[in-house]
Amino acid sequence: MKRFLILMLVLLVGLKRTEQEALKRTEQEALKRIMDELQSSGTITDEDAEHLSQRHEELYFLGDLTSITNKQAESLGKVAYLRLNGLTSITDEQAKSLSKANSLFLDGLNSITDEQAESLSQVEVLFLGGLTSITDEQVEILSEVKTLNFNGLSSITDKQAESLSKVIWLELKGVASITDQQAESLSKVQYLYIPTSCQELINEYKIP
Repeated sequence: MKRFLILMLVLLVGLKRTEQEALKRTEQEALKRIMDELQSSGTITDEDAEHLSQRHEELYFLGDLTSITNKQAESLGKVAYLRLNGLTSITDEQAKSLSKANSLFLDGLNSITDEQAESLSQVEVLFLGGLTSITDEQVEILSEVKTLNFNGLSSITDKQAESLSKVIWLELKGVASITDQQAESLSKVQYLYIPTSCQELINEYKIP
């Protein structure tokens, strides 16, 4: 009887392992199909978006996605880490759905609306490196984000610098020059990435 139970246990373990391997192969095949579709058309289906959201906490490979539906945004918003740098525009509704992610990369966007800024301010890590201009009001809204990337901006206003002083991690690598007032505000940022010429002025205002 004991030998029989041991045999049954071995068979069950082997069966479970076979099932797991089959599921893994199926998932790999599905992922390859989605990736191939992405690279060839820049799109995925609503069903594929839901499939990915249920099986992955990080989706860093969706950079080839050039368009998105509202349903896809709703599904992908369930993912913690989401890289969608291929998108050049999104709707207000899509921004609201995507903002449920923890880390969101949208470096392909060239503009945002005030409503989108309100939604995106809920994200902890936000990359908007494609923006070349932004309003003072939008910066004020987005200053609630802990980690913020505005590398596409070549200049900022005094009011924007004051708002950005609340950000913990801030990237402004495209800013060529700043005023003394801006330097004083930015000196309050704990982790700041800005050209050396600007950093030297900022250092003069840092509290020892």
